Amino acid sequence: ALLQTVPSSSFTPDITPIILAAHRDNYEIIKILLDRGFRIPKPHNARCSCTDCVDGSSEDSLRHSRSRINAYKALASPSLIALSSKDPILTSFELSVELRRLSKLENEFKMDYEKLATKCQDFAVDLLEQTRGSRELSIILNHDTTSSGMDDTGSEKMKLSRLKLAIKYKQKKFVSHPNCQQLLASLWYDGLPGFRRRSIIAKMTVIFTIAFTFPLLSLVYLIAPTSSIGGGILVFLWSTVVTRKRAKHERLPSTRLMIGQTA
Repeated sequence: ALLQTVPSSSFTPDITPIILAAHRDNYEIIKILLDRGFRIPKPHNARCSCTDCVDGSSEDSLRHSRSRINAYKALASPSLIALSSKDPILTSFELSVELRRLSKLENEFKMDYEKLATKCQDFAVDLLEQTRGSRELSIILNHDTTSSGMDDTGSEKMKLSRLKLAIKYKQKKFVSHPNCQQLLASLWYDGLPGFRRRSIIAKMTVIFTIAFTFPLLSLVYLIAPTSSIGGGILVFLWSTVVTRKRAKHERLPSTRLMIGQTA
């Protein structure tokens, strides 16, 4: 009965119960329907030339376009993403990119797709907003589906994989969120606690000290890059002058890119 399409003046035939529940963002109803095996099929590509798409567009192009919007409106439901996705943040990123692409392909419904893309971005930011401490934030921003996020010693690696992914997908709200910026600032000034709160004179003293000891610091980094001194972010900053090629594969360029794009 739930799969039947009954003619109605309120809903078009493409509005199934789970799509309607997703439109209403009704968490309880969506969960019940998902538990019973109901799913929302992803619409075909906007340029798809299969028989169903060609026939649907030829028969009623407006209905065909509206059914696509209705499907994506349901797929962009925060409750549906949270219940059906193993990685809600990644799903939100990918969906927002796809919706932005559709907004350029279907100009007549550009505003609808842009609103849905913004909705997906906001959901990812809302999830980031739930972090209660630096540890949780670090886990989220270092999450990588291809690795455990731990090095050989069992300690956490600061690769910021999820943050790099946000930059790749142009998630400006996510990258510019205060939580992300606070973590980036702590990495940038790693090894120099309280540097930002010091006076101008104290800051200049530290900067000149590092400048004059640059040859020694560069040597320390080349010999022991993972040591407490060699692993410092500021040491690495100075070392990039003479290790430019090697620095392309390290974490600082990504960190600098993150700060530059959110400035």
